[in-house]
Amino acid sequence: MHFEYPTENRRVASQRLIAGEPVTSVASGLSVNPATLYRWKKQALIDEGLLPGVKSVETDELAKAQRTIRELQAELELVKTASALFNGEEPVSPKGGSRLPEH
Repeated sequence: MHFEYPTENRRVASQRLIAGEPVTSVASGLSVNPATLYRWKKQALIDEGLLPGVKSVETDELAKAQRTIRELQAELELVKTASALFNGEEPVSPKGGSRLPEH
C-alpha cells in the first residue's frame, strides 16, 4: 500500500529526525511508519549534502519531465491519427492495439 503525506509533514518530520529526535517518537506523533521516517531522514541528509545521493529536487524534475514526455507522445499520436483521417489516408494504429472504426 502506498500513502501520500503532505510535503510540510515530511519536512517537519525530517527536521525533527535530523535534530536527533527518536524515530519512534516522531512516528507515534505523526502516525507515520518508522520505515518511512528512516527513508525521509536519509533523503533529508542527502538533500543537505551530508550523504551522497540524488537530491529530491533532481528526482522531482526528472519525474515532471517524464510526465511531460508521455503527454506529448500521446498528443503526437492523436495529431498523426487526425492528420491521416483528414488527408484520407489509412490511419496509423495507436499504441495498445486499439482500432479506429471502419467507414
